[in-house]
Amino acid sequence: MAVSSIVQQWIAPQYQTTSMVRLLRSRFKAAKPFSHLMLTNFFHPAALARIERALLRESFARKESDLYSFLQTADLKQSRNPAIAAFYRFFTSADFRQYAASITGTRLGKTVDAAGFVYSDGDYLLPHDDRLESRKIAYVINLARGFTKRDGGELGFFATKGGTPTKVAKTFSPTFNSFVLFKVSRASFHQVNEVLSTRKRLTIAGWFHG
Repeated sequence: MAVSSIVQQWIAPQYQTTSMVRLLRSRFKAAKPFSHLMLTNFFHPAALARIERALLRESFARKESDLYSFLQTADLKQSRNPAIAAFYRFFTSADFRQYAASITGTRLGKTVDAAGFVYSDGDYLLPHDDRLESRKIAYVINLARGFTKRDGGELGFFATKGGTPTKVAKTFSPTFNSFVLFKVSRASFHQVNEVLSTRKRLTIAGWFHG
């Protein structure tokens, strides 16, 4: 597929070629324990750094339950920050939705949820599968800086047996400018490990709907 100009403005050149899109689609389909991609250095670094700075100026509210503890913004479509608004227009555009559909092999609709999250000392997200309404593809854009294994905050994917999560099969450190996508299904159990330091695990996350 030919990548449109709006997509070219935001994502790194190595992800723009037709051959790469085909390769990513193959990797997504074959990935275990369920279909996913973890793409490093995905966005243009300077553009993502602007989003990082803008997101930290958004208003975050504490969200807590037995399942989770973190800070969250409102849906980013409500943001009045010009940098956030420009990113939201790109990320929810028909062109980028088509790109996401191509690399995941999934038919996607017009609805895309996007919010900012901060996990800091003691915050976590327990295992769950994300299945709700019309969610098709979940994603995480990592904006954290300097995380090591000692800081916690890894995204963990579970192997399942009979629809029940059994053990963590794969983990991803929240490295700046990494983009994680995965298919929402009966098998897509995942978690965010407790953050064990005062570092801020900053992300934009949500779902592409069908």
